[in-house]
Amino acid sequence: SSTSYARTFRNYEENPATVKNIPGYDSKPGKHLEDWPLVRAIYKESAKQMENIVSLGVPMVLVPANGAYDTVPSWRPKGSEHTHGGAIVLDALAPIAKKMGIRAVESCSIISLLRDEDRVTGASGLLHDGSWLTIYAKAVILATGGAAGINKVTSTSKEIAGNGYAMALKAGLRLKNMEFNSFYAVGLPTPTGRYVHCAPVTLMMKNALLRNDNGEDIVKKHLKISLQEAVPPISTRFDWLPRAVSAALEEGKVWLDLTDVPAEEWDRLPERNWKQIRQTQVDMKKTPLPILPLSQSFRGGLAVDTGMRASLKGLYAAGEAASSWLAELGISALPSCLTMGAIAGRNAAADMQGVKAPSQKAKDEGLQQAQAMLGKTGKARPEEVGEEIRRIIHQHASPIKKKSSLEEGLKALERLERQSSEMNCQSRQELRDALEAKAMFLTGKAMLRSALLRTESRGGFYRSDFPNRDDKNWLRPVLACYEPKSGEVKVERGEICQPVAGI
Repeated sequence: SSTSYARTFRNYEENPATVKNIPGYDSKPGKHLEDWPLVRAIYKESAKQMENIVSLGVPMVLVPANGAYDTVPSWRPKGSEHTHGGAIVLDALAPIAKKMGIRAVESCSIISLLRDEDRVTGASGLLHDGSWLTIYAKAVILATGGAAGINKVTSTSKEIAGNGYAMALKAGLRLKNMEFNSFYAVGLPTPTGRYVHCAPVTLMMKNALLRNDNGEDIVKKHLKISLQEAVPPISTRFDWLPRAVSAALEEGKVWLDLTDVPAEEWDRLPERNWKQIRQTQVDMKKTPLPILPLSQSFRGGLAVDTGMRASLKGLYAAGEAASSWLAELGISALPSCLTMGAIAGRNAAADMQGVKAPSQKAKDEGLQQAQAMLGKTGKARPEEVGEEIRRIIHQHASPIKKKSSLEEGLKALERLERQSSEMNCQSRQELRDALEAKAMFLTGKAMLRSALLRTESRGGFYRSDFPNRDDKNWLRPVLACYEPKSGEVKVERGEICQPVAGI
């Protein structure tokens, strides 16, 4: 029921009470900006879909709340304390899908959606061997992930860089709230240059500390609470803690200092946490490490209804490709995405009944773009262009945003786009990197322009020049669209959001 739903949300968001000590803390940071009918639809169906997943052989288990970090029961793959939960699900479902006759095309970078008037008719992309693949279909589910990989420092793969968002834009669809890129506060450096996620349980060990070069506890300095108090509540872990780290980074380095953690705390640390620590190749019992916030996830994306349908007929979205869903109501990100996929698949199968097979007359703009780029001998190297985009986004779309930095980032992105209009594309890998960079330009501009337009702070989105939430003017989404003639991304204010009873 909506009453029990609202109670679950309040309990999860407001405990423990220490978060109220944070200066300016907002107990309802999103306040209706999420699409609550969509959130409720996912929440309502999640238990059923987890049972379906279990019946297929995926080892999902309902883990009880422990009263500290996990404040409500949640679904997780068994064994995810040792390895990535998504890999466990994939390993279980892939053989089942193959047995059912479902064809999987691997090592393919999907570039564009095919559109015939008001309906999607398929998708196309570049295969690993350099050939082009065009798939005609009555329905397409966009499940391409978010764009955390568009940032130089990320917890995800570099390939998750917003290509799905760019595909939607080029197909004439609008994206919603692309300024809401979320961070995890503590990324640990590794010898390879990558940063790895430091799990909350590690940060909650007794005497674990985030400090600056002067030895000051930055969490107490900026939030007036301890690190151990800041980690459990979702809003502080993903909204306020990254902000505190970013503020301290403006003055120097931030260090994760575990040197005073008692031996019994280390003895209780799960193996998955040890795996993360070992990747640093540093003895963290003796040596502090400099940290950076990790680009984690996106709250924005393609607008969908409660059936995961987009505004273009035949198109559906699930996971981070879709916007305005919430993953912190005891069903976390992975179960939420699985539930969204199940809803999208069910409705796609039902909606396509009676729909004629798509004709093959739709213009394949992705193929045309690839053909125009292949063989070019420009000075810009595609891989280096992609890395520079990531550097720009890392610097200017950080947890703390302000007008001057956002404008500087946009100018840098636009200047780089002009300079790299002719990229060197002599090989299939260079063509793939170049197509990815083109998509990253669109996604990056959608992010920065949306952040410039929203002149307030709300949830994980923080403007230091507009630090307060402004419901009067900004209880509304920011919408981004693509203009084919100019090749530009434009943004505008959406309609005011209606309050939801009980939330």
